[in-house]
Amino acid sequence: MRGAQGEVWWGPAPHKSAPAYRSWLLVSGRSHPFADEECIAVGMTTQYHPSGVPVPDDAWIRGGSDKDAYVSPWYVTTIKHRDLDSQQGELSDALVAEAVDELHRYTALTDG
Repeated sequence: MRGAQGEVWWGPAPHKSAPAYRSWLLVSGRSHPFADEECIAVGMTTQYHPSGVPVPDDAWIRGGSDKDAYVSPWYVTTIKHRDLDSQQGELSDALVAEAVDELHRYTALTDG
């Protein structure tokens, strides 16, 4: 299987007017119903957004970024492993947990 939780891969960016690639942080694990074929990923960017999760240099277990990096937990997709291009690195469990917690903030059930 290509791609495991916490890894950062380059892959296609959906919803762009022209074909584009971006970094994706893989957040799903083996419990994903189609884990051998696809995963849940959140987008990464080098552009600062107030709600983005900063990625400090020491959060990279392997690889890294030449520029400041941020996880965009509101930008979530399912991506096929076959569509992942090249691995950029791997992030710490703590950073992955923070990104998933932020994603959950956007999907929390609310009153009303």
